[in-house]
Amino acid sequence: MTEVFLRYNPYKVETKILFDGENISQDSRLVKFYNERLQVWLDQLIDILIGELNETEFKIVFQGTLPDFDDIREACMKYNQKRLAAIQLDHIPAEGRQDKISELTELVGDMQRGPFDELRSEVIRKNFDKALSTDFEIAVIATMSSGKSTLINSLLGKEFMPSKQAACTATIASIKNVPGREEFIGRCYDKDGKENEPLQPLDSERMKHFNDNEEVSHIEIEGSIPYISSKRMNLILVDTPGPNNSRNSAHKDHTYRVIKNETKPLVLYVLNSTQLSTDDDNNLLTIVAEQMKSGGKQSKDRFIFAVNKIDLFDPERETIEDTLNDVKQYLQDKGIENPNIFPVSAESAKVIRMHQNGINLTRKQQQILNSHDFFIDEPQMHLVKYAPLSNTKKQKLIDDIHRAKREQDTYSEALIHSGIPSIEEAINEYLDKYAVTSKITAAVSSFKDVVEGKRLEQNLQTEMATNEQLRNNINRQMNRIQEEIAKGQKAAVFKERINRKKYEIHPVIRRVEGKVETKIDNFTAHFINEGSIEENRAKQIIDRLLEDISSLQSDIKTDLELIILATMQNDAEQLLEEYRSYVKDLIEVSGDAIQADEFQIFEAYIPQVDSLMEDLKYSKSVADGETWVSTSSWWNPFSWGEGYYKTVYKTKIFVDVDKIAEEVLYPAKKELLQNVKEAEKYLHIEEQKLKTFFNTEIDRLEKLLLLKVKEIEELSSNNEVLEKKLKEDHEKRLWLQDFVIRLDRILEI
Repeated sequence: MTEVFLRYNPYKVETKILFDGENISQDSRLVKFYNERLQVWLDQLIDILIGELNETEFKIVFQGTLPDFDDIREACMKYNQKRLAAIQLDHIPAEGRQDKISELTELVGDMQRGPFDELRSEVIRKNFDKALSTDFEIAVIATMSSGKSTLINSLLGKEFMPSKQAACTATIASIKNVPGREEFIGRCYDKDGKENEPLQPLDSERMKHFNDNEEVSHIEIEGSIPYISSKRMNLILVDTPGPNNSRNSAHKDHTYRVIKNETKPLVLYVLNSTQLSTDDDNNLLTIVAEQMKSGGKQSKDRFIFAVNKIDLFDPERETIEDTLNDVKQYLQDKGIENPNIFPVSAESAKVIRMHQNGINLTRKQQQILNSHDFFIDEPQMHLVKYAPLSNTKKQKLIDDIHRAKREQDTYSEALIHSGIPSIEEAINEYLDKYAVTSKITAAVSSFKDVVEGKRLEQNLQTEMATNEQLRNNINRQMNRIQEEIAKGQKAAVFKERINRKKYEIHPVIRRVEGKVETKIDNFTAHFINEGSIEENRAKQIIDRLLEDISSLQSDIKTDLELIILATMQNDAEQLLEEYRSYVKDLIEVSGDAIQADEFQIFEAYIPQVDSLMEDLKYSKSVADGETWVSTSSWWNPFSWGEGYYKTVYKTKIFVDVDKIAEEVLYPAKKELLQNVKEAEKYLHIEEQKLKTFFNTEIDRLEKLLLLKVKEIEELSSNNEVLEKKLKEDHEKRLWLQDFVIRLDRILEI
């Protein structure tokens, strides 16, 4: 039986694989995944191993973190059950330190106080702080009467978000987690992002007042989200209006952005177990399905479906399993395969926590509290067993249940059975597995190239001091590089190549056009064969069409925003890569004293894509969920209302369906396609701006390159100067060696 050793470090995003102690072939399909996140390719792992080992029985020894091991274990169990295979699994636990973010912050503080000017730069500090301060959003999405506000209140342990039977959330409310804060404070903004209510203490009454105020578009709140472990993340819980209840189109746009966001924020989608199928869900769930099909396991894990009001069923007449199967089938019909479905009773959990927190209950809430033993006495209501959690997280909840039993704490026992703690554990697991590791990786990326360049430079100086021939060769090479830079011919050729660079018409834009055509055709198919219809039926059709078109508008708009951002970032990366190639070519044609792995000495000053884009001042981040890119020059928002269908049938008893298509659908299609064209024009203009900006950036980068070349040339010209430099820098070298060791220790598992 072959032993497959698999070591994965989520902080470095590095994988090592051995077959029976030997490195795998470079032709292996697994090699391309060595620097990819495990969850992106995990669904392919077992099939690839079986194909390359040519056997279905083997042993995997996994070295890594517990959340990643849980994913490997799940993949093996599923395969063994499905194929009756016998894949064995062992775990070598990660032994790294727990609070890596704190240690990393301390390390960078030392770096900023260290002896190297390059590592004390404001740019490095800014990029590091930006990586660590990134908000992690949990968006709560639902349609009418699902109990979304109640579910949020159950997570807070108090009555805070306004809730009533009818759909009510008409604003975006974002709650930033401030651990330990006892009260909530917040301020309000209008649709243009201007503050219209100052910072003030908030309670459920003030929240209701703000929600009813049509001038309020966004409520920005700070307070404690006590039952979710933030893991040093800037956690933000966002209550979004339902797709049918948005105060303005920007709200709906925000919901679509969250679902499509490439940073993969967590989405908590609340469904009403007593009323599954609604028209309002259709458009949104279709977008969710598209996102879940791309990006591997993480794209699936980030969507949590909370099936609320599960306690309203009569367990003597129907089963929870049947209900969950219905939900699964409902989601599968929307294209969502293997969804993470969590049955919950948010109202029961909220009331129990309010009681535990010493909050006075209403008479109705007291009745709910008094019936909490229903979750203990009725085995079907032990909702933990249905939760699709990892073995580790599920066992933790089971242990908590046993502890509550021993302590005869029926409230805590019923609370765990309510399903809400299961959702909190799923959120905690997502934070552990994806959010924290991604934040650490991004933070390290903000300075590691500069550190590595400095380390290589120090090593080169030491080597030159003991190898006179190398020192002379490097001196000649540096002089030739200076001559080439002074001539300017290579830089001129490079600039001309950048200027001639042509951008193709983007195929992805064509796909958006196809999406518009397909969606409009689908809308038409629902009524086009009905001929002449009654006025009331026409009104129903048009009301539905206007809602569908409004959703399509948000879908297309956010698609185009993502395309523009992704295209610009890709273009910037290509330009930077071309410049790196230019620098390498410049060094290579000047001699061979500098080895390939030492090129980084001359590349450490080259900016990262994000820094380049920020310098271009193209991308902007807006906390209240406004558009990621400036859409004012290409997006023409629709301004439809009652007038559309009034012109269709204002004096008629019967309406010709062709008239509906002519006066509602075709204008919508025309405007949407025009917006696509305008977005494409805008993209071409921005690409030209990027080229122009980058050509000026080349001059700045050339000066930095020349400074580094002159510095090395001066050191290599005179051994006495070099030895003096080495003596002066002795403490610096020791500091740098210690810094690299500390960094590796933090990132190790």
